[in-house]
Amino acid sequence: MDDGALASELRSVKMLLILQALAIGCQQKHVAAALGVSEPTLSRMFPKGFAKEISKIAERRGSETKA
Repeated sequence: MDDGALASELRSVKMLLILQALAIGCQQKHVAAALGVSEPTLSRMFPKGFAKEISKIAERRGSETKA
């Protein structure tokens, strides 16, 4: 695997881990802080509104399990 392919693979894994963190209910500001980036930078990593939608889904899941 060349360097370009490896870098692409690592970016993909990073994106999946970010989505997983948001999906389980981690706040976007905490994920951004862990990555050492600002919230707007984290938001720009995904299509507009995507990260917020993932967070909303996590909130709904959390309220369903509490009910």
